[in-house]
Amino acid sequence: MILVPDQDKSGHARYLCFSILGTLVVHDGERQVHLGSRKQQVALAALICRANSLVPVDSLVAAIWPEGPPRTARKNVQVYLSVLRGLLGSSSKAGTRISYHAGAYSFHAAADEVDWLSFERQVQAARQMRQSASPAEVSRALTDALKLWRGRVLEGMREISLIDMAAQRLERLHLSVFEDWAEAELAAGAGAGVIDRVTEMAAENPLRERLRMLQMTALRQAGRRAEALAVYDDLRQSLARELGLSPGQAIITCYQSLLHEGEIAAPHLGCSFERPAVPPNLLPWDLPDFTGRAQQVKVLKEALAGGGRRLAVVTGLLGAGKSALAVHVAHQLAASFPDGRFFVRLRDEEGALRPLDDIVPALMWALAPAVTSDPLPTGPRAWQLWLATHRALVILDDARKEQDVRALLPEGGESTVIVTARARLPGLDGAYRVCVPPFSMREAAGFLARVVGSERVGAEAVAVRRIAAACGALPLALRMVAERLSLLGHVSLEDYASRLAGPSGLLDELTAGDVAVRTRLGEAIRDLPEPAGRAVVSLGRLPVARFTAAQAALVLDADEVTAVRVLESLLAAGVITASPAIAEVHAVRYELPALTYAYATEMAASVPELRRPAHLAPQGLA
Repeated sequence: MILVPDQDKSGHARYLCFSILGTLVVHDGERQVHLGSRKQQVALAALICRANSLVPVDSLVAAIWPEGPPRTARKNVQVYLSVLRGLLGSSSKAGTRISYHAGAYSFHAAADEVDWLSFERQVQAARQMRQSASPAEVSRALTDALKLWRGRVLEGMREISLIDMAAQRLERLHLSVFEDWAEAELAAGAGAGVIDRVTEMAAENPLRERLRMLQMTALRQAGRRAEALAVYDDLRQSLARELGLSPGQAIITCYQSLLHEGEIAAPHLGCSFERPAVPPNLLPWDLPDFTGRAQQVKVLKEALAGGGRRLAVVTGLLGAGKSALAVHVAHQLAASFPDGRFFVRLRDEEGALRPLDDIVPALMWALAPAVTSDPLPTGPRAWQLWLATHRALVILDDARKEQDVRALLPEGGESTVIVTARARLPGLDGAYRVCVPPFSMREAAGFLARVVGSERVGAEAVAVRRIAAACGALPLALRMVAERLSLLGHVSLEDYASRLAGPSGLLDELTAGDVAVRTRLGEAIRDLPEPAGRAVVSLGRLPVARFTAAQAALVLDADEVTAVRVLESLLAAGVITASPAIAEVHAVRYELPALTYAYATEMAASVPELRRPAHLAPQGLA
């Protein structure tokens, strides 16, 4: 690990190294830094494992007190991080080490200051080498990256959900990199030397088909054909017993070549593929209670099934049901796409954009290939070439910018792509655009009736309207509410509607399992450019969610022309909506959706300098 100079309070150079690929360790030169209490260490670990990203205070509180926070939790978090600032100082590369913005903290670090950031950077460089360097050179580069691992990520803190999710992502990457290393070693003819390490890793991941194929190849290169055949048989039985599945076509082909004494080339991520005998279907399940959207379903099906449109962008507010609509339509278009249907999550569990090196290999392996002697390139180009020569339907889910999807779009052919996004993504030329609005009140009531029960919903129609209005008639919020009401059969809908009054009450109720609307709203706002995110929180100072540009200017501390520019940027990002005012022909009424307004109001109230000024009152702002 590279040690990087920082400055202490006296101006002297310090050398700080932050390590989480094992237990949490911070070194100042040759000395290990004492990080204080367990809770203080958890706070630091939670920030480091999401370095250079904002971590909501609520997430830190949940990490530090998983059994339930005390009333002074937020104040205690401030104290812990203040102490850590004093311990760690500021970075000569990244500036302020720990900062606060819009209800969240961020740990700032350069890539060579934190072991997992260094690991990702080295891996990216090594993978780029594969197009021009020898297998031995690629293996050496990957070996250097793998040496950064000291053990299980953040050992001793894995019972904490936020830390465990980040650690699992890194461990998945570690496994993929290990496979890349073994593949490079095999391509260099060093199969006998990797058998023990590959076998040990396969024992820890017995259902990982790529790893098992590498194990078979290593054994075959060492002349241990019978053992290689036994590896396949063990995998086949394990898959059938534990998952009820058969091995994939790639490893079947590998096994068949062994049976016939054929030579096995070192496996590659991405080979020449024929049309799959059974077209892959990687779509999520269609929601059994999918409700409404008749017009959007009709126009999207007509546009895509007719072959006239090869790219569609489905837009809408956070929680409007964009993904559900895209999946629903894709399930109905199986006959139009004989080469398969695919669903690609562009974001990981923490909301970060997944690298193409994670996405493309998974797609190529899903094609159940007939492996040929000439491997296909391993990068996005391989996927684009396959799409260009086949007729498949692909959903790219949760794009934030045009560049999130460009490398995954075919340049020609008959395949079709649906992109879901909050913003319109105007840079995707020629796209057919479908906007998904919130439910109508009729659709909202119909959805609640399907989940909660028509008799219960029909008996309290007024309360149903109150619940739907509080949720902004957004399917995501209504689904969470419906799940809660299904469990709370003893609570009347009228009483439950009262629970949703006020921003905190609404957001506290909108939690189901590991999905929390408050967290998703925070991620969405933090994903905006900083001025836009700050503007959303400032709009939370308004007494009501619907307002004019002049009223927005008051809380944005800007003139009206500047306020309009800010509001139009939020419109383009899909954060707010706008409509002409009924009484004023030339005026426009902007509106923060119910959930966003609740979050912004809560955040504004938590920052003293953003609390609602006394001169702003609801009168005249409705």
